[in-house]
Amino acid sequence: MERSRKDASYMKKKLLICLAMLVCILGLTACGQEMTENSFIDKDSAKQSAEMTCEQIANLQQMLDAYGVGMAEYVEMSGGNPEDAALDIAAMDSWNAASEEFGSFVSILSDETEVTITEDKADVKVKIQGDKVYKGNKQRTATVEIVITEKGYDSISVSADYDMSELMTKAALNTLLGMGTVFAVLVLISLLISCFNFIPKIQEKFRKKPAQTESAPAAAKTVQPTVVVEEDTDDTELIAVIAAAIAASEGAASADGYVVRSIIRR
Repeated sequence: MERSRKDASYMKKKLLICLAMLVCILGLTACGQEMTENSFIDKDSAKQSAEMTCEQIANLQQMLDAYGVGMAEYVEMSGGNPEDAALDIAAMDSWNAASEEFGSFVSILSDETEVTITEDKADVKVKIQGDKVYKGNKQRTATVEIVITEKGYDSISVSADYDMSELMTKAALNTLLGMGTVFAVLVLISLLISCFNFIPKIQEKFRKKPAQTESAPAAAKTVQPTVVVEEDTDDTELIAVIAAAIAASEGAASADGYVVRSIIRR
């Protein structure tokens, strides 16, 4: 029990030392002999400071992983203010996110470090080697971009490096995803537009149902037509009377020229 407490205390002291060194480096604005005209720092000093910062971040990250805490948690445990250590926390978060791609820190590729100095800032891009292997035997690298101003370190960001084939593959996937999304939306819109043809028909069906319901009682009240059944009777006398009446109305002397073909009774 006592030994575990000593180990925890020792680990905490190491973390405090690393954090203090990192803060000192972040606040460093070194000056060299060969200064760029109208600049506050020379290229060699900016390169050396940035590479030292990368090593300190890598060492601090390993200790935090061993201790099982994050940077923000450690600052609070140490009694510090997370707002004052915002740059350190952001740098560690960026490092952790990129480490999922390049793995654990191995070394700094000092020959590939790029330094760009202007009047008010120095932009340093440090190449670091990771232990994560891809495409058989290639080790992933990452770029740590550090911006230094007269007041100290302004920002630190870490991003994994990808070769051209990986970038083209990602670009193709993004293009296919975008085109697929647009195509799916267009198909959905066309289906919605095609449904407009069925809406009037559905409305017409709903309108016809009440009309049919109202006409049903009216149909029930209709009176069946009377069927007239003609009886077979002897119409000789009736025919003679009708013929005589027609002849009289025509002024004829006799009804012999008139023929009654049928008689319909009502």
